[in-house]
Amino acid sequence: MIGRARTALKFFVYGLLLGLLFAPRSGEETRGRVFAWLNQTVKDTMGGLTGEGGGGGGGGNA
Repeated sequence: MIGRARTALKFFVYGLLLGLLFAPRSGEETRGRVFAWLNQTVKDTMGGLTGEGGGGGGGGNA
């Protein structure tokens, strides 16, 4: 069971890396979008853990 989860996670990471590698945007723009999404996700998660409102939802799909 754990072996299958590890395999699934490994291929998920491979796919993510290949997707970022061959993204149609420039590297700078892609990194900016990834970091902005990650920053917002962490803020929302921490806000949910502390009971504060997360603010701004967000996909950011443009």
